[in-house]
Amino acid sequence: MSVMEVDLHKLKINDPFLGQYQQLVRDVVIPYQWDALNDRIEEADPSHAIENFRIAAGRQEGEFYGMVFQDSDVAKWLEAVAWSLCQKPDAGLEKTADEVIELVAAAQCEDGYLNTYFTVKAPEERWTNLAECHELYCAGHMIEAGVAFFQATGKRRLLDVVCRLADHIDSVFGPGDNQLHGYPGHPEIELALMRLYDVTQEPRYIALVKYFVEARGTQPHFYDIEYEKRGKNLLLEHLRSGVDGDG
Repeated sequence: MSVMEVDLHKLKINDPFLGQYQQLVRDVVIPYQWDALNDRIEEADPSHAIENFRIAAGRQEGEFYGMVFQDSDVAKWLEAVAWSLCQKPDAGLEKTADEVIELVAAAQCEDGYLNTYFTVKAPEERWTNLAECHELYCAGHMIEAGVAFFQATGKRRLLDVVCRLADHIDSVFGPGDNQLHGYPGHPEIELALMRLYDVTQEPRYIALVKYFVEARGTQPHFYDIEYEKRGKNLLLEHLRSGVDGDG
């Protein structure tokens, strides 16, 4: 028996029971999330997610605020918008999403790296704590958003951004002598790269998924090596502080 995948972007739900929840997402959830991302919900803790991108893009001064995975909230919102636009076009919502995408593009580094926490707060610590810092997780969600928005609207702007991001990741990770032999602490990038492959047919993305999956659990454990390296760096900083008279 053959199984044919359903293209969810072309699937229309006419059932009133399920349809009411689609309408709820369009009319209530997505606008509420947008307000939350912009710190407009008085009773909620500030998100600062959009602000973080503005700061990383150099559009305003400020400090990063939030969790290390704060960027993923923006990516998830963009993906939700894409799915919503498939069900019901909304020119105003699409325009807002386009503006966010331009902001994301402006925050991307020249080498393709994209993460506001490390760009703003700790640029020298990129890819040094894969177990805890969610860089690949955030990248995965942004890649999913780029794929979804392209499938929903035909617009390549975010897709091109995430292809550059994926290319950067592909240059950093792998079995090569000058590459990191690590893998994500929180799985997500694997699924995202598969979806990116579906729309680009770039074989390097499949190869990178294979690498991440097969590297996990091998000995010696990468996270042990990573942890030991961070510990040595911390001890070195304490030593330098003592020599400089700062400790």
